[in-house]
Amino acid sequence: MRMYSHFKCKIVFYHIFLPYQAAIVRNHIVIIENDKDVLEIMRYYLEEAGYVVTGFTTFPSMAELVFMHADCFIIDEWLPNVSGHAICLMIKAKIQTKLIPVILTSITNPIDPVTNLCEADAVVSKVCISDDLVRVVSAVLIRRMSLSKYR
Repeated sequence: MRMYSHFKCKIVFYHIFLPYQAAIVRNHIVIIENDKDVLEIMRYYLEEAGYVVTGFTTFPSMAELVFMHADCFIIDEWLPNVSGHAICLMIKAKIQTKLIPVILTSITNPIDPVTNLCEADAVVSKVCISDDLVRVVSAVLIRRMSLSKYR
């Protein structure tokens, strides 16, 4: 809260932190999704919320993912060459990327056991991707920022 008393009346500013306000800092989101249409839908919603988005239709090298300096990864569970939870395990195993949130997406809903196995931060169903995606991305980034203060 800031107070300014340069004038005869006091003006008080309250800083209210909204979940979508995390996007103002232009966080970088990397999406790995083999379906180009779904990738473009995800890109549209995240860019509308203020995020910078990089998308891949196939799994790039792990070195390339590290080089991207992502703030969050969104990975499809059912990729052609490698599963999303395997990529998540690789991301969580690297010291440079282990603290970066990973969100798995799937058209099939019951992938919770896989999520727990690979330590994914969240799961989003592709059925209701619009508002859920932005809300979940914002939540995991806020959680990451609050955890990084205590490390």
